[in-house]
Amino acid sequence: MNSETPQRTVIYKIGMTDSARWDHFVGRDGDVFVCTPPKSGTTWMQTLCALLLVGWEDFDISPSAASPWYDAIFATVEEVNAVLAEQSHRRFIKTHTPLDGIPYGAAHTYVVVHRDPRDVFFSLRNHSENFMQEANVHILGDDIDDAFRRWLDPPVNEDGTPKYSLQSVIHHYRTFRQFEHLPNIHLFHYAEMKRDPAYSISRLAAILNVAIEDSDLQTIQQISNFGNMRNNADQFAPHAHHGLWKNNKQFFATGDSAQWRDILSEESLNLYDSRVEAALTPTEISWLNDGRR
Repeated sequence: MNSETPQRTVIYKIGMTDSARWDHFVGRDGDVFVCTPPKSGTTWMQTLCALLLVGWEDFDISPSAASPWYDAIFATVEEVNAVLAEQSHRRFIKTHTPLDGIPYGAAHTYVVVHRDPRDVFFSLRNHSENFMQEANVHILGDDIDDAFRRWLDPPVNEDGTPKYSLQSVIHHYRTFRQFEHLPNIHLFHYAEMKRDPAYSISRLAAILNVAIEDSDLQTIQQISNFGNMRNNADQFAPHAHHGLWKNNKQFFATGDSAQWRDILSEESLNLYDSRVEAALTPTEISWLNDGRR
């Protein structure tokens, strides 16, 4: 077990993010970092944090507006800092950056969400097709097996970092997993959140030190369920009014797990297995694939 504390040692410039922006971050005790690879349950976790930290009664806020994506380049870092400075509730901040690229503090809470990487691939395809600008073209195309293999062995960005890929998911996971023993780092899995949302919400509430009654739990679960977020996509889709998406509802494609079972070839699935087996232990693979230890 690693007894050292995490250190910020890497600058990541992947897609629309630049982790150098964290140089300008001014933290507060109690800040919550929502830490995920793309398409792994980020918006769902932001919504749960918004409900618990801002309040679930008459919930009418946009979770992405309340929880800015700090290292994204959509807005200037000065604009994002101004939003955070004005917030009086406990702040919860989105990032897709691995733990070695963001600030660490013992007075901060890190809520990490991961998802079966094969489901991430399918969700990322939908996300890229729905995006108004060209993005992640290496995983698009009619031949899904070919696109999947390109995702397993991706091209790199101009700075030499890999594009969103299996490799980037595994790396993100490992940077947090090695510090999971710390009391302020909490790993959630998308599959378990789907299997038992009531337990996951209760666990998150305990982590955030928010007291909820059974009736509150039911309300939070109703607001945060996939169908409600999809039906109210103009509220829940991130940056819904900034012209990023062809269709805000399509941001919430299906939310399903194991879509890949009946679509990907045996050869592709075997190749996936070989890639994760080369990078992770059996216990780590079991958890990353479906949240089970």
